[in-house]
Amino acid sequence: MKRLFIASSMLAALVIAIGAFAAHTKAEAKNNERATVEFTQTVKLLDVVLRGEYLVVHDDERMAKGDACTYIYDRSGKLVVSFHCTPAERPKSDRFRVVTRRLDPNGLSEIVEIQFAGSTKAHIVQ
Repeated sequence: MKRLFIASSMLAALVIAIGAFAAHTKAEAKNNERATVEFTQTVKLLDVVLRGEYLVVHDDERMAKGDACTYIYDRSGKLVVSFHCTPAERPKSDRFRVVTRRLDPNGLSEIVEIQFAGSTKAHIVQ
């Protein structure tokens, strides 16, 4: 009987711990947006030139602190560039959206704004 009580108590503690971890993970996920994007043409972002596939991550908590909040990683997971953005309300986008402006007549464009799929908030590059 004593063993059954101890086993039940340990199982209950394990279930509570797993539930708390799952709830914490869900809460964290809401603060981050991420998307994989492929730039088929060369684009400039701040002082970096991008071409190929990248992971774009935005962290609302860091933005609220005034820190760099948008991070761009290459395929190997290496950080390529990070910056602090300015949020702007936009119509809801059904896909990841990149706004660029042409820098020269030869075709080089600069990223000025990004927006994640399903979001009404865009991120203006600072």
